[in-house]
Amino acid sequence: MPTSPHGSPDRGLKPFILAVHREALETAAAKGLTGALAQVAALQDTASLASAKAGRPVTEEEVMRLLLRERRTLRIREAAGAPLVAPVRKPAAAPSRFRLGRWRTVAMGVAWSASAGLAGKVRL
Repeated sequence: MPTSPHGSPDRGLKPFILAVHREALETAAAKGLTGALAQVAALQDTASLASAKAGRPVTEEEVMRLLLRERRTLRIREAAGAPLVAPVRKPAAAPSRFRLGRWRTVAMGVAWSASAGLAGKVRL
């Protein structure tokens, strides 16, 4: 069966590739490989085994595209399945009459100070 124009392997190979890649990662870890080296080894093993099953060469690029597409759809499913939770906020208490008056004077551009009256005029 030929490859689709998008470069993904045949539809019947998808579950096989996903399962083989999972096992290849475990095998690489058992061999003591870590990080990018383990990823590359697993990718090469997966491509090799998928080629044998498909009866045609399956490239590492095809395997990587399939893995990335599967990872992306999994993230989308997780995001869609998780309910959006808004943070619970305590309702604000009504401001006191003093604060309301203070806000009004500040909004009008009039500032109060402790020792002076309106706009810095000294009280007598």
